[in-house]
Amino acid sequence: MVRTIKELRAMPDDELIAEHDAHARHTSVGTSYYMEELDRRSRDRSTEVANRLARISIWLFGGSILLSAIAAAAAVLALLR
Repeated sequence: MVRTIKELRAMPDDELIAEHDAHARHTSVGTSYYMEELDRRSRDRSTEVANRLARISIWLFGGSILLSAIAAAAAVLALLR
């Protein structure tokens, strides 16, 4: 049975995996099947690294704002003395 894209997107992950596994027993695949899975895993790793770098850059931005405020306060205090 072939499902529509709308039906596939509405299926829970567990149900989709179970259906895939049931059909996989009777299916022959080529090497592209494995290459696509390796590519997907590589994209997942790249996404995780990008998210980690984004979190680090947020902390760096916050730190630079804090240090800039401290430097500005020090400059004002130095001018007032």
